[in-house]
Amino acid sequence: MEALKGKAAVMIEPGRYTSGRIAVANLSASIEALEQRRVVGASFEDLLALSNLLFLRGDLLGRIAGHDRAERVATEALGASSDAGSALYLRARLAGRFHRFREAGALLEAARAAGYPDREVDVERAGLLQATGRYAEALALRERLAQDDPGIHTLGALASLLAEMDEWAAAESSWVAALEADTSVSPFPCAQLLFEWGVSAMRRAEHDRAEALLGELAAILPQHMPGRGHRAEVALARGQLDVALALIGPLVELSDDPQYRATYAEILAALGERAAALREADRASGAYELLLARRPEAYADHAAAFFMGIGNRPQRAIDLALANWKLRNTPRSRSLLARALRGAEQAA
Repeated sequence: MEALKGKAAVMIEPGRYTSGRIAVANLSASIEALEQRRVVGASFEDLLALSNLLFLRGDLLGRIAGHDRAERVATEALGASSDAGSALYLRARLAGRFHRFREAGALLEAARAAGYPDREVDVERAGLLQATGRYAEALALRERLAQDDPGIHTLGALASLLAEMDEWAAAESSWVAALEADTSVSPFPCAQLLFEWGVSAMRRAEHDRAEALLGELAAILPQHMPGRGHRAEVALARGQLDVALALIGPLVELSDDPQYRATYAEILAALGERAAALREADRASGAYELLLARRPEAYADHAAAFFMGIGNRPQRAIDLALANWKLRNTPRSRSLLARALRGAEQAA
């Protein structure tokens, strides 16, 4: 793990984790077992477990339909709950996942008042504080949670916050500590950590570092579709168009997330295939509008970035970036809005 502490390639020891293929197959088997139990009448705990696993698989495979299915099961679980605190906490987590942050905050405090455990509430609250730019409050919670239970989840969450605060050296130290604290054989927590670390490096335009991290993610969990999609973005930024095209091609068919089709359109445009790029951008535009009609808060940021770029609708980008900024006043949301305004001015 020593190589993680510098700018050298990340090195996770071969065989450190269960094979990604086996882990994903086991995840799907667990989901199917819980689905069978659901048919004959599952408990609240069974439905909650099923929802969590469906969300996890949807995250790993980049499938929005998986998130929809997970939400339906979670809603079913609410009807099976006899504990007000658990139901309120579950509602808060759903609201937070889909970026309804104010609603999520109110539900969390209601769950605490109903007797839901403080630690679980604090974990979720730290995420809401971070998402909405209240970094000082989030940092106090993240540091306390990491001190009380220094594991891959708490230290990784602290690292992601430090990265957003532009404390990059401290963030990388915390990511290293998180990996060293990981005692599980499942590749999923490590994969998600490497993904967040790699995306943070991308945001800093450290493309070599991002490729090293996302490449290591691909080595332990090649089925991680968001990681593959971001590797394609890194390759595009580095001018490696053939690599970018090879990475993104399968995702356009395997995932229903329009972000990958948008990246595909950008790569085609860079290759000079204008007609194909416009066709793919139009398909991505339609998919984004359908998602925005259902979950405007959850997709405002990604859709704004798309419409200010290959989507080529500057005013739509401003409207979405402004809506996103109103949801969460963070450095990234302010930067997104500023870029949308500059893009519209240049287009005019």
